[in-house]
Amino acid sequence: MKRHKACVSRIVKDASVILLDIEGTTTSISFVKNELFPYVRREVGQYLQRTWDSEETKEDVAALSRQVEEDVAAGLAGSQALPSTGEREAVIAALVTNVEGMMDADRKVGPLKALQGHMWRSAYQEGAVEGHVYDDVVPALEEWRALGKRIYIYSSGSVEAQKLLFKHSCRGDLLHFFSGHFDTSVGAKVNAQSYRDIVSQLECASGEEVLFITDLEKEAFAAAEAGMRVVVSVREGTAPLTQACLDSFRTITSFAELSQEDPDSPTSSPKKARVEAEDEGKEVKGSGEADAHKNGSKMEGKGVAAKKDEEGDKEAVQK
Repeated sequence: MKRHKACVSRIVKDASVILLDIEGTTTSISFVKNELFPYVRREVGQYLQRTWDSEETKEDVAALSRQVEEDVAAGLAGSQALPSTGEREAVIAALVTNVEGMMDADRKVGPLKALQGHMWRSAYQEGAVEGHVYDDVVPALEEWRALGKRIYIYSSGSVEAQKLLFKHSCRGDLLHFFSGHFDTSVGAKVNAQSYRDIVSQLECASGEEVLFITDLEKEAFAAAEAGMRVVVSVREGTAPLTQACLDSFRTITSFAELSQEDPDSPTSSPKKARVEAEDEGKEVKGSGEADAHKNGSKMEGKGVAAKKDEEGDKEAVQK
């Protein structure tokens, strides 16, 4: 059933841009955790063997090698120096060890994300993986576009990985809904400056023109510090939220909740949200449990341009 514009939440009405996180917001955390990441762990060695002579893999290996050199010099756990002989089998074995170590530490470094994105592209194209999106996502995207909102993604996953997920989703090709994508090349998602740079690249007069939806409170506070409006997504498996977060932001368990105003929810105003979450010790379960939600808790650098979707985007191009 199509929603009437008058039913749309004021926080959506007041924004000209909607900026979305992926994992825990549009997409199940279990999909990333139980399908995408295990695929990389399982296939990385064979993938490197199979594509070793391709220019893309050569670039991935060179970037990973530089990252490994830095990690070994820094004494990071899980890092292993690459063999000096350059023999393919030995290098691949060492790269696999380092990739696994980076993933164990949940690192968001560019070389790892690039390799993962290239592997996922292959998996999506071969039908080995299908991107998950929640049932409430597509109706919301349709509504927001009908209202003239520009919709962007900001995720720790590479832009390519983002595009792959939405192009090969369980709801079909959704790329046409998005005006562009940001990844960590614009900056870390927990840094306020990253969001300021996004505001600048979007050519918005201020951060208040942007509504950011994420499941992670550190990202929520960083975006609010940059002046953005913020809503926190509470889905199955998302991290618990502190009371400071619940007091500062409106929370939702479905995008459908943004189709109606909730006068009892926090205002999500940037000024109010600048409270330090770390000072509050109380946590509330954020794994989709209805209790906290019903009790009044409504409840991912200048010059790095947003990579805008264009009609000519290649089909394979894309937490």
